[in-house]
Amino acid sequence: MKDENAQYLLAKVMGWQDQDVVLDNVPVLRLLADYKYDGYQRFGPGRRFVESLALWLNQFDMPDRAAALGFVLERLVYVSDHELSHLVQHAYPDVIVQERIRLVAEEKGIPTYRVGEICRDDRFKELKLKSLYLGLSDGARTNELRRASNGEISNEQIWQAYELGEAKAEDMLQALAKALKKSPTTHLPENDDIWQAYESGDRAQANALIDALRVKPDSGGVKQPAKFTLVWLMDDFSGSGNTYIRFDSRSNRFKGKIKKIYERLHQGDLIDTSHYEVFLLLYVATRQAIDHIEYWSERFTSENNYKPLQVRVLWIIEPSVGLTHNVPAELQSILTNPKYYDSDAFDEHIEVGGTSTAQMGFAGCALPVVLSHNTPNNSVYMLWGSEAHDFHGLFPRVSRHKEF
Repeated sequence: MKDENAQYLLAKVMGWQDQDVVLDNVPVLRLLADYKYDGYQRFGPGRRFVESLALWLNQFDMPDRAAALGFVLERLVYVSDHELSHLVQHAYPDVIVQERIRLVAEEKGIPTYRVGEICRDDRFKELKLKSLYLGLSDGARTNELRRASNGEISNEQIWQAYELGEAKAEDMLQALAKALKKSPTTHLPENDDIWQAYESGDRAQANALIDALRVKPDSGGVKQPAKFTLVWLMDDFSGSGNTYIRFDSRSNRFKGKIKKIYERLHQGDLIDTSHYEVFLLLYVATRQAIDHIEYWSERFTSENNYKPLQVRVLWIIEPSVGLTHNVPAELQSILTNPKYYDSDAFDEHIEVGGTSTAQMGFAGCALPVVLSHNTPNNSVYMLWGSEAHDFHGLFPRVSRHKEF
C-alpha cells in the first residue's frame, strides 16, 4: 500500500476533516515509521506501520481513538534492531571485560585504576580463555557478541542455548584445554595420557582419566583438567524475571532457566564447582525483573549451597515507564476496557505470572515496550495481541508457545 493511501486511510479512521490536524499528526507518524516502526519484524507481508496503525485504531470506538493514538505518540517505547545491536556491541568491553578486571584486581590486590597492569597479568588472560557464554533465548545474539569481542571470544566458548548436551560440552572442554596448552601464561594438567586421548578423539578414555584425577591444584597431586571459571548467561530482555527463576508454591520447588543452568553446571564436567562465578547479562530489563531475579536467585542459590548469581543489565527500564504511573483517565479507560481485549489470550503460560487476565501483560507488568523482533507479553495486550484474536495488537506478537 502506498504511503498516500495509508495516510488517507488513517485520516478517515480518525475522522480528521481539518487539513491542519492531518499536517500536525501525519508527518510525525511518518517520521516514526521511517526511523523505527516500519522495521518491526512481525508485520505481515506488504504491511508497514501507518496502515497497521489505521487498522488497529479502527477497532476502537470513535471516542476512544484519540486516546489510543496519544498512547502511541506519547508512551510507546520501541527498541529498534539497531539500538539492540548497539547494546550488544557494548556488552563485552563495558561489562564482561570490566568484571574480569575487577576479579583479577581483587585476587592480586591490584588497585582497579591500574588497568594496564591488570590486563597484562597472566590471570587476566587465563580468565579470558576460561569464560563460557550461553544464550538463554534466540534473542541473546550470541553471534553478534562474539564478533563484537574482536576475536577475544572463540566459537568454542560460546553457545546459543543453555541446555548443553554431553557431546557439545566435551567439545568445548577439549577446545579450552588446547587453548590453555598453547598459552604460555597458564598452568595445565601434566598428564600426557589425557592429551593423547583428546587428540586421538577417544573422549571416553579422556573422560575416564579426568574422573580419576579429581585432585585439587593446591593438594600437591596432579592438577585437574581445564574447566571454565566464569559463566556468562546472555539474553535480550526481561520484563518480570519469572522465566528465569520463580518459586512454585503448588509443587514447593523452584522453576525456571536459572535452576536448570545451575543443576547442569553442578554436574561438575564444565566447571570446578568449588571455584566459579555466574553472571546473568541482560541487554534490556525492567527494575521489577531485576529485583525479582536477585531476590529469588539468592534464595535458590543459598538453599542449595551454590555460588550466587550476579545480575548485570545494560539498559534498565524504570517503573515510571510502565502504565501504572501517571496514566491519564482516557488511556486507563481503554487499557481496561474488555472490548479491547480477547480472553483467549490468557492461557496456562500467562497464568504462571500470577494474574487472571493478560490485559495488562504477563505478571501485570503493564509495559508499553516493543522490541523490533517481537513484542514481549509483559506489555499491555493492546500492543501484542495476535491477529488470530478478536482484537489484535498494533505490533502483533508471535508466541513461543503454540496451542494444538
